[in-house]
Order: sequence, then structure tokens, then C-alpha cells
Amino acid sequence: MTTAPAAALDATSPLFMHTRGSGERVVCLHSSTGTHAQWRTLQERLAVRWEVMAPDLHGHGRSPAWPEAGAASLHFDAEAVARQAGINAGEAVHLVGHSYGAAVALQIALSHPGQVRSLTLYEPVAFGLLHKAAPGDEALDEIEAVASSVAALVRLGALQDAARVFVGYWGGAAAWAAMNADQQQSVMARMVAVPRHFEALFAARWDGPVLRRLRMPVLLMRGESTRASARRVSELLAAALPHAQCVELGGAGHLGPLTHRDTVASWMLGHLDPQLASAAFAQAA
Repeated sequence: MTTAPAAALDATSPLFMHTRGSGERVVCLHSSTGTHAQWRTLQERLAVRWEVMAPDLHGHGRSPAWPEAGAASLHFDAEAVARQAGINAGEAVHLVGHSYGAAVALQIALSHPGQVRSLTLYEPVAFGLLHKAAPGDEALDEIEAVASSVAALVRLGALQDAARVFVGYWGGAAAWAAMNADQQQSVMARMVAVPRHFEALFAARWDGPVLRRLRMPVLLMRGESTRASARRVSELLAAALPHAQCVELGGAGHLGPLTHRDTVASWMLGHLDPQLASAAFAQAA
């Protein structure tokens, strides 16, 4: 197991990167307010014969903050990941992502389609698709209201209230109270980056012709009980991506990779490495 050096956390510092295993490279990208630790289960299973890289994105975990002057664009995190994962240098990778991280994965694939072998995504929240394809959709109004509320609270320095709104929207009314004090503090510390995430996600106004350029295999997962905004984006992506396999996880919402960690990891493993997944299933039986 190796980790990137914890250099001074400024705008020019590399992202913190947690790496396990060796072999073909998989890069796993976490959701807003998460860290690389979100992918611990998947990393452990894949590291048997894959090199699995999991960064902390800007403003999260041990990575530098999103600089004040930085543009609110998915390119900001996408290109930082591409540099460190070797994608810019021609390294071929498989990308895994959840929520904001899944949208970043799509941006990497659009910028470097020749270097991305597959996409394994749980509810990519590229809300700009709603602006482009469904500007009058109630789901767009819903998520814009949440984003506006979170941004206003962050500007006021009311990070606990911002975190409660954000977590409550994605996890349900009881989700914030269900966290322990340490978990709440961690989420609050990362909330400053969340308005930038929302801005970047709304700016991702890809259309069908752009998305149809992605010819790699895609596993597109969503929760049965997810929010309307995430469901609508998933539907638009499913219609546009030429090689998307779409699956729905019963009883799960947007936070499925956290609430149903083992199931999501197993499904993702099955997409990335069917042979390894079959061996794991046989061993469990």
C-alpha cells in the first residue's frame, strides 16, 4: 500500500492519493463530502490483481482546498486526477465514481476518451444535462433550490446548517442526526467545497452528440429510492451513452455506495472483473 506525500496543502499541491495493488489501473472517485475511504471495500477486492487509486478530491480529506480563484468546472478535479493517474501521459485506466465523483469521471472520459477503458458509475449528478435537455423539469427546480440554500448558508459561515440541508436532501430527514459527532465535523469541514461542486455540475451541459462519443463500456447504477434530480440525470445518460448497462439497486437511495456498500462493491466488481467476481462468489458460497 502506498500513499502520495502529504505536501503543503495549497493550490499547487497534488491530490492525496491512496493506492493499493498492481496490474491494470482503476481510479475511484468519491462523492461530495466523502474521501478516498469511501472505496475501501472495492479497493480491497480489486487489489488482488489490479492497481486501485483513490484520491481525495479538492477540499476533501488530505487534499488541498479548491482555490478561491479556481473556476467552478469539473475540469478542475478531472485534470488533477488525470495528471496523477497518468492519463495525460497516455496511461489507460478504468474509472469508478459516485455522485460528484461519477460526474468527474465522465469529464475525464470526455477529455481523454482514448485512455478510459470503462466507466463504472453510481448516479453521476451532472445537473447541467437537465438544463440542456429538460429546462422546465421539476427535478431541476428541486436541486437548484437545494444548491442555492447550501451556498447561502456556506457564505454565512453556517456550515452545520449547510451540512444538515445537504445530507438531509441526499440521505433523508434523519440522516444528519444519525451521524456521530466526528462524522458531522468531517462533513462540515468539507462543505466549503460543495457550492463549487454544484456550480461545476450545473455547468456540465453535455448533449447527446457529445456523450455518444463515449464508446467504452459503462455500468450506470442508481438507487430505487433516489431523488428525482439524480434519477432524471441517470435517465438522460442512459439514453445518450451508446454502451450503457443500467441497473437499479432495490431499497437504496443516492447514498447506495455507503448504505449498501457490499452490494454496490460486488456489482462494480462484476463489471470490472467478472472472473474475480465469480471467484469471490464461489468462495462465499
